[in-house]
Amino acid sequence: MSRFKLEFEKLELTPSHPFTIARGTKETVPNVLIKLTANGVTGLGEAGPNRRYNEDADSVIAFLKQLSTSFFDEIKSAVALRDKFQQIDQPVQSAKTAVEMAWLDWWGKNQGKPLWKLWDAPSQTTPPTSFTIGLDAIDVMQQKVEGAKDYPILKVKLGTDRDEEIIKGIREVSDQVIRVDANEGWKDLDTAKQAIRFLADQNVEFIEQPMSSSCKEELVQLKEWSPLPIIADESFVGREYMDEIGDQFDGINIKLQKVGSLVEAFKLIEKARERDLEVMIGCMIESSLGISAGALLGTWADYVDLDGHLLISDDPFSGLTLTDDKRIKLSNAPGLGVSRN
Repeated sequence: MSRFKLEFEKLELTPSHPFTIARGTKETVPNVLIKLTANGVTGLGEAGPNRRYNEDADSVIAFLKQLSTSFFDEIKSAVALRDKFQQIDQPVQSAKTAVEMAWLDWWGKNQGKPLWKLWDAPSQTTPPTSFTIGLDAIDVMQQKVEGAKDYPILKVKLGTDRDEEIIKGIREVSDQVIRVDANEGWKDLDTAKQAIRFLADQNVEFIEQPMSSSCKEELVQLKEWSPLPIIADESFVGREYMDEIGDQFDGINIKLQKVGSLVEAFKLIEKARERDLEVMIGCMIESSLGISAGALLGTWADYVDLDGHLLISDDPFSGLTLTDDKRIKLSNAPGLGVSRN
């Protein structure tokens, strides 16, 4: 019988505003909280499934229910846990992430040390995080920008037929650096070029996922032409050939919930460096628990977009802090360093 007890429950999060991107709107976000207990110590993890990758809270829970009572027997490292998960057919990546997160949190708590120290992170803080401005009416987006005036970088969702109007409206109230995320919203190469041509003069740092992941040849052409760097998101879930990604993009957005493993994500950072790709660590809408794991990886990144916990009105966890320049500071508490409110 396994020494570990695995428990899980739905974790319903509520965005401060309905969260809209090119694919649709979220008014609530059903994540899943994982608890992994042994020897009187409980590690916590969070699954943030996304329908874009054919996952939701129910598929996470169904996957967790399949794990046998002996699944964690003989697991002595996160690498061993990752390897054991690789033996499972049709895995749910966000569920794998949450279980590994919980195991690492448990391990760190047993060591009595924060995970960022156990992993020899280069810093206790990440680069400054961007703050996401979801799609809405122009005046509402302007209000959101005003509310985010303390953030040095805005991540603006585009991929609509009114993108220029949106950016002009934001520029009426802000000169902050903008990162644009089209979420595959530009449907053809000419549309993407027209949009980027306009954005190049708007203090935009880079473009994230301008076209559908299926538009591989068009993305190669777009990268060769573009005056702005292009970052892969939906095109990159962690199992693609890095050389192919490098032909289409200047960098990658690593999200733990789609990669399925912190251990694997760390390897992907190393592979990206070998290919001279820039690295961003991103997130889904998650509580401080899920963001704490992303922030650990973010200490090795060029950019971070780790504002999932800042976009909700009911964060059930605490432990992460923001510096004055909006870097995420990891906790000195053991494990992931967050606790339930």
